[in-house]
Amino acid sequence: MTLAQLADTLNRKARSGNHAIARLPELRKQYLHKKQLPADLFTRTTIFDKDDKYFFHHGGRDEMQFNVGEEWVNNRIVTRYGLCFSLEPSRSLTNPVHDLKPFQQRFNQCLAVHPAWFKGFKQWYYRHGNRSVNQAAQPLNGDWFLHGNFICLGGIINKSLTALNDQDLQKILAAFDRLLPIYEYVVLQKKPLPVIRIFTRLTSNENNWELPSPHRWKKSNQGKKNIPFENQYGFGHEEWLLNNRYNVGGYQYGYIRGIQHAKAGTDAFAEVHFYTVRKEKTANLVYHVGTIRNLEIIKHDPAAQEIIKPVIDRFRADMIEEILQINGDRKGMDDHPFTAVARFKLQDVDFPDEPVYQPEFDLKTFKRFQPYEFEGDFADVFEEELPGDSTEFIAGKATQTSVYNKKNRDASITVEKLHTEIVECLEQHLLPGYSVSRDNLSIEIMRFHGNIADVVTLDRKKSISIYEIKTSASGRRNIRDAIAQLLDYAAHAGTLKVKILVVVSPSWLNALELAFLKHLQDSLAYKLEYYCYDKNRSPKFILQG
Repeated sequence: MTLAQLADTLNRKARSGNHAIARLPELRKQYLHKKQLPADLFTRTTIFDKDDKYFFHHGGRDEMQFNVGEEWVNNRIVTRYGLCFSLEPSRSLTNPVHDLKPFQQRFNQCLAVHPAWFKGFKQWYYRHGNRSVNQAAQPLNGDWFLHGNFICLGGIINKSLTALNDQDLQKILAAFDRLLPIYEYVVLQKKPLPVIRIFTRLTSNENNWELPSPHRWKKSNQGKKNIPFENQYGFGHEEWLLNNRYNVGGYQYGYIRGIQHAKAGTDAFAEVHFYTVRKEKTANLVYHVGTIRNLEIIKHDPAAQEIIKPVIDRFRADMIEEILQINGDRKGMDDHPFTAVARFKLQDVDFPDEPVYQPEFDLKTFKRFQPYEFEGDFADVFEEELPGDSTEFIAGKATQTSVYNKKNRDASITVEKLHTEIVECLEQHLLPGYSVSRDNLSIEIMRFHGNIADVVTLDRKKSISIYEIKTSASGRRNIRDAIAQLLDYAAHAGTLKVKILVVVSPSWLNALELAFLKHLQDSLAYKLEYYCYDKNRSPKFILQG
C-alpha cells in the first residue's frame, strides 16, 4: 500500500466509521473561515513519499497538524501518529517559532486546564535529526519549542507505514478522535466550556427517551399553542433524544424543545437538568429525569446540521412507523419535521434508572418548555433522593373517573376504563375487613419512592399488602409488568413490613402461565398472589395459583 493509498483509506474509514476526526475540514471552515477546503482529511498536497515518509491533514503546515509518518526507533522502522508541530521554516511559515507561538501558549493552557485529554499519549521531539525519549505530556517550554524542532503528541506502532493493517488504522483514527478536543482548543480556539446551568421540561416517555411511547391526544387539539404537542399528535420529537441511531462522530444529536427559547447568542450549556410531568391517577406529578452536561446548541450550526441531516433523512420512515405503532398521528411529523437542535456526548448524560419524584416542585411557576437558569446548589431546584425509610401508610381514596376519550389516529372511540372498574370492585371485595373509614385501606394515594400504588391494605404491626392492577389480555404480560412495580414498591416500603404482593388482572391464567406464577412464588422472598377479575362471577375475584 502506497502512502497515497494509505491516506485515502484513512479518509474513507474516518467517514464510514463516523469518526469525530472526519469533521475536521468542516470545523476548519467554520472556525478558521476557510471558504474552500477539500472534504477529505488528507490530500495529495500534504503527502510526502521520499526519504522521509509522512503525511498530515490538509492545511496543517501552518498550524498544529494531525500527522502520520515513519521514524527510526532502536534501529527499526516504526509508525508515529499524533498531533504535531513542525518548526522548520517554509515559504508559508518563514518564522515558525514566532508565528506558531499563540498555538504554543494555548497548548500549555490546554494541558493545565484539561490534563485528562492528554492521558495515554506520549510526547517527544526531534532536534537536529536526534530524537528525544518518549515522555509524558508536558508544557512546550525550553528545549521543546525551538527553531527547526519537530514535536509530536501521540503514539507509536511498531510497523512500517506499508505494513499497517485495518486494526492499526482504527487505532490511529481512535487516537485522532481523542486528540481532536486538544486541536479544537489550541487551533480553532473554540469558546471556553459553557458555564450556564438551566432546567427545562422533557416530554414524558416510558422508553428511556429512545423510542416514543403512547400519549393521550385529540385531533381537535391540533394547532392550539396552549396544548402540549404530544396531546395534539400522540408523540413528541424529544422521545428519540437518546436513540443510538442519531449518534454520529461521538456526539448524540436530538431535539429539546426547551432550549429553543434560550437567550440569543447562547451556543452551549454547562448543565441541563430535565424534569417531566406524568399524569398518574388524577394528578400531574413532576419527576426529575436527569442531567446532560456540556450540551451544544446546533440549531444554526451549518457544519453540525450537514452531519446529522442525512442521518435524520435516512431514518425518517422508521420514525413514521414508530409513531404509527403507538397510534400517533404522522401529520405531526409531516407538518413539523424532526430536526436536531442539540448535541452532546453520551458520557455527559446522567439519567438514573428511575426518575425522582418532586413533590415540592411548583408546576404553575415554571411555564411549559422554557429554559430557566439557576445558580447555586442543585438541591435548591430539585430533591436529589427521597429518604428510603420515609414511606408511611396513608388511608384514603383518590377521585376516579370511569371513562375517558382516546384518539386512535383519525377515529375517535370511547374506551371503558377497566382499571377503574377493577379498583372499585376490589374496594367492595375487601370489605368489611378493610375500608377507608377504618383507616386501613389506601386507594391510589399511597406512594413508594414517589410512585403511587393501586391499592394497599394495612394489617396490625405495620404490615401491608400491595395490589397492582394490570388490564392486558395476556396473563403472563400482566404478571411480568406488575411484578416489576410491586418489587419496587416493596424495596421502598421503609419501616413497613410487606406481607403479600398481589397481581390483579382480568386474564384467566392457563397452565403455562400458572407454571410461570409458581416459579416466581418459589423464587421471591415475598408472598405472591394472583387474583383473576371476572365481573360476571360472584365473587368477582378468584385466587389462582
